[in-house]
Amino acid sequence: MKFSFLTDPKAFECNGFKINPVSEFDGILTQFYQSMNVSNGWFYGPEEKLKKTSLENKKFEKRGPINCCSFFQINPTHKIISETYSDDHLRFLILCYGFLQGLYLTPEGYSYLGRTAYEPGKLNGLFLMGSDYVNGMECVNRFYISSNDEQRNQMFSSIHWFLLGQGYYFDWDKFDAQYKVLDGLYKLSGIRAPNHASRPIELAIKYNITLPHWAELDSTGKKSKLSKLRNELVHEAKFGGHPIGYSFPDEDYSLEFTSFNTKLISAMLDIDTPYLAAESNDNQFWSWDIKT
Repeated sequence: MKFSFLTDPKAFECNGFKINPVSEFDGILTQFYQSMNVSNGWFYGPEEKLKKTSLENKKFEKRGPINCCSFFQINPTHKIISETYSDDHLRFLILCYGFLQGLYLTPEGYSYLGRTAYEPGKLNGLFLMGSDYVNGMECVNRFYISSNDEQRNQMFSSIHWFLLGQGYYFDWDKFDAQYKVLDGLYKLSGIRAPNHASRPIELAIKYNITLPHWAELDSTGKKSKLSKLRNELVHEAKFGGHPIGYSFPDEDYSLEFTSFNTKLISAMLDIDTPYLAAESNDNQFWSWDIKT
């Protein structure tokens, strides 16, 4: 099964499967660098001119605006090969390899949805080095093999939105996506919290992860900065205490919430990395350094 898009030429083999660049890898990379619309680590779809109505054509002299397509495909850069695993199994491995790379990777024939990161580490602040490739993918594969269909589907959904949600433009959309990821991981964990605000606390305890200050309960024992922000966004059409766009929270959720979810996903996949002990507001790049 072929997939994309990845500039890393690393080839490696795990139990039951191997990942290699496609034979046309160098040419595809050259074409990418020559023709792709990119900015700040993201690539965008082909440009298209938006149509104007007949009335607009009469009133406005300027052409329609140029937009980048939201749904598009590009040539695959890699392939995953297995003689025993099903297509569903391989699609799961591809998505999780993307999680390890800090990128959204998708099988050939699937469309990209808007802007997509191409710089490794862009979506998680982590780099694969040395034995990380094999060690990380062996963890992912063991999770798939030991899980039932419902657990696999929930983990796939959580990682899928974790990666895609970072491509949104507005902070409230990014926050909403990461909160859905948190809820999905909570469902997958099997734990039970006394109230909604306690979910990240119970997750942090179970997986031995430092709890961000914004997830700590207030004096009522039933609310936190995180839960208040979420409830206002979902139920009151507000973000940061005001109508969307008029205010922003003091906390950097785009960095810290993503970091917290990165650690949760890693721990639930049984990936043993020093990054699990990092503070959520740490904006440095780390190597995975995955232990066996």
